[in-house]
Amino acid sequence: MAKAKTSTFYIREDFDVGAAIATSAMDLSLYVDPVNKQGLLVRNVDFIWHNSSTKLPVAAAAFQAAIQVHDSVLGTLADLDSQHQVASGSLTGTTSTVTSAQDFFPDRLGMTKGEGRIIVNDTLEIATDANTAVSNMAVCVVLECQVVKLTEKDYIALALQSVADA
Repeated sequence: MAKAKTSTFYIREDFDVGAAIATSAMDLSLYVDPVNKQGLLVRNVDFIWHNSSTKLPVAAAAFQAAIQVHDSVLGTLADLDSQHQVASGSLTGTTSTVTSAQDFFPDRLGMTKGEGRIIVNDTLEIATDANTAVSNMAVCVVLECQVVKLTEKDYIALALQSVADA
């Protein structure tokens, strides 16, 4: 289906997490090219939760936080069975511990060569939310990916799928 044009590389971007649903765009226009039928194969997505001012881990406090990566603009956190969800993560804190037990990550999208989620949109939507404000909470989204070349038929099929039910 897809032929690798690059070796594996990483894209990293920080996003703030507040006490209201927020969506941001992760720009992929350097990697996705409809004219050349070029897409981005995402093999793995990791989330690094941290304090944006100190870069230390998120402090123990009573909170719940979530993040989702979408291949289409949904404007909110999506149902977990949404076809547009590429990856998700969550974090739960108490006054003594912080854990990610509800949503294990990283999200591994392919184990062997050429496997993963192919993105043909030039942006990914990042949706975050927390049930309470935690000072300076942020999450770094780390994508392990490759640029791939698709056949015209495969590129069109993926493009149509990414806009379906958006």
